[in-house]
Amino acid sequence: MLQNKTHQGITIFFALVFLCPGLHAATWLVGASRTYPLPSTVKNLVNDGDTIYLDGGTYVNDAVKWEKKNLKFIGMGTSQNPTVMKYTGDISNGKGIWVFEQPGVSDNAYIENITFDGAQVSDGNGGNGAGIRYQSVNLHIRNCCFVNCQNGILEGGNYNGSQVIIENSEFSNNGYNGSNSSYIGYEHHIYISANTDSFVVMNCHFHDPRGQANSLKTRAQRSYILYNLIDEASGNGSWELNIAQGGMLVVIGNVIIQGPSGANHGIIGWDAVTNPLEELYFINNTVINKFAGNVRFVNVSPVSDITAFKFYNNIFASTTGASNTLFSGNIPAVLDTSNNLFIPNFVSFNFANSTDGDFNLLASATTAIDHGANPGQTSTGYNLAPAFMFQSDTLPLLQRNISGAAIDIGAYEYGFPTFLSNEMQNQLAISVFPNPMRKEAIIEMMANDLLDGMNFSLYNVQGQVVMKDIPLVLKKTKITAENLPLGIYLYKVIRHGEMIVTGKIVLE
Repeated sequence: MLQNKTHQGITIFFALVFLCPGLHAATWLVGASRTYPLPSTVKNLVNDGDTIYLDGGTYVNDAVKWEKKNLKFIGMGTSQNPTVMKYTGDISNGKGIWVFEQPGVSDNAYIENITFDGAQVSDGNGGNGAGIRYQSVNLHIRNCCFVNCQNGILEGGNYNGSQVIIENSEFSNNGYNGSNSSYIGYEHHIYISANTDSFVVMNCHFHDPRGQANSLKTRAQRSYILYNLIDEASGNGSWELNIAQGGMLVVIGNVIIQGPSGANHGIIGWDAVTNPLEELYFINNTVINKFAGNVRFVNVSPVSDITAFKFYNNIFASTTGASNTLFSGNIPAVLDTSNNLFIPNFVSFNFANSTDGDFNLLASATTAIDHGANPGQTSTGYNLAPAFMFQSDTLPLLQRNISGAAIDIGAYEYGFPTFLSNEMQNQLAISVFPNPMRKEAIIEMMANDLLDGMNFSLYNVQGQVVMKDIPLVLKKTKITAENLPLGIYLYKVIRHGEMIVTGKIVLE
């Protein structure tokens, strides 16, 4: 279960913009010893913009349809006593444990540090119960866990333009668990509909799917799959990444593992081309196959209309006894491959400890180190160079810099300091307050002797600089944002040309 995890701001040039809650938003405390013992007991009391804090503990068979927007749900549990929404048996609402089903009424939900366990509905209701069923606009999930559900997150409805962020979360043992064979393979860790404009999943851990579930199935117009561990492990899944109807897919810095007993022995599948953009950028991933049989690493169904199909700096590695096909189906004419590395037996390659899932490079991995190419940008100007590396969904991403003559191949860069020393980290402590901010905020540095050469820059959702190189020459520096649109911005602190701190500022 994932609770109380370290947070880290990530410059991904995408943000979910929440509407500013009212000045008189209320706070609700839910728990066994509280006035309101269950989430359902505050359902008809909350108003737009309220925050619901949930004590640690297990809330059993308490399914709720939320009918207000801009709600924030914060689990206050710990690793010893997590906040768990658990369901046993079929959920009578036919949808899920928490449901947001009315666009314009239940939009902009933020959910943090909560586990959703055991969501299922009857076969008569479709057999597709979800930990979270989201049919409204805009969703942000952080530090959550979805386990033993037919769907971890099932997102879809009759609207357009929604934005979904899922970060620092775990998905385990999700998929159809009934006996009706017609439902097998249609429930997943995450399903995202075509009504979603932008979908980001970052620093998450997917493992052990059941019922031939996909790890990620997306129909979104734009999907950013960044720095995750997607591991079929001992589960019975199908595609690790299912691109159901195209879109613009940016897949960077992931470790993707097909287990030894998956259902269709395919890792990445592209099914159709019905979205306006039809582009796939697959950059600096490490893809491992553990099935000793016929394996398709990338399978493409549509015969035309894919306009970009770029594979740069990836490691594709298999196991002894496998019959490997790297690209199968209707291979696009625009296929652009460069500096990829294929390894017939991943166990024999110079990974740090592949048997224990450590796919960092050893110094002896000379065919991967310094052998990458500049991946460039997407057609929309998104920078494809990997900026981070996955270490654990319970820890922040590691910053990635080129340590040699060229970027290394795969999801990990060899041989550079991934963290500042403990002494330097303590000396470089930075706070931005208030955050969320309105018109002004203060950047406070905790030490004077490191301010030389320190600059602060702020980026909008498109990755454009809106404040550039503000010198941090004082322990406290004021920034003004009265002319900027409301939303989430990402900042960088640079010292002598090197990025040392990143973070997030909310303007409301």
